[in-house]
Amino acid sequence: MREFIFTIDYERNVDPVMDVFIDYPETHSRTIACNVTRDGMWRLERVAGPETALEQLDDVYDDPVQCTECIGTRNCKTDWTYEVIGSDPGARTVYSYRSEAGDCHSIPRLAIDHVGRGVLVETERRGSRCEWRLLLCSDAGVDGLFEEMESELREGLTVEFRQLSSPSYWVDEAVTLAELPPEQQAAVEAAVEHGYYRTPRDTSLTDLAETLDVSRSTLQYRLQRAEAWIVRSFVTRSMGPVQADEDVAEGGRLRIGRSGV
Repeated sequence: MREFIFTIDYERNVDPVMDVFIDYPETHSRTIACNVTRDGMWRLERVAGPETALEQLDDVYDDPVQCTECIGTRNCKTDWTYEVIGSDPGARTVYSYRSEAGDCHSIPRLAIDHVGRGVLVETERRGSRCEWRLLLCSDAGVDGLFEEMESELREGLTVEFRQLSSPSYWVDEAVTLAELPPEQQAAVEAAVEHGYYRTPRDTSLTDLAETLDVSRSTLQYRLQRAEAWIVRSFVTRSMGPVQADEDVAEGGRLRIGRSGV
């Protein structure tokens, strides 16, 4: 298996969806699930940000003027379905479907054409940047995908190829609470069950320690270790596996851009 990571940076006024993320840099979206065939793409996405930004995204998706996963210059208006299936203050879970039509194809469709079926896709949007992470059976066909993306790239977009290596991000994503040592897992589960993390708290650290029949200092240590692991996992997931100042595996970064100025 191979992991292919690249980012696309957008100038203002070249993509209406990315314009919202540019205008509201605290807004962030992440793919929950994505299914791609040669006929279309189905996706679940979690979007978080100011309510004004979420409302503007609703307006863009309700009346799409182009494919938001396409980077070419062709007329890319296709059939589009968009539905909010879950909503919390400042966050939404969104289902979307877009069909593949004519000769305008999304990035996942291009990936299927060049590397074959079985491609797993995840995207993350923040500010002017959208990061794509593809899990591939092999790197056969990646050169062809690279060349077509280069030839398709429209003005105002810059592509940065960041990583082609053995999977690391997808392995990290599989880590769950079950990976914690049993005593730390039990401490966290008991703390949640007894309302330790509620505001105001339903129980104190001392009372929780008595419930678990451990000393207060032992429980505090276990919770601190577990909380540190949970926070690190969250930050890694939120920021992505590749930091801006890291060298790229198997060679330096390659940036291809076409300015719309």
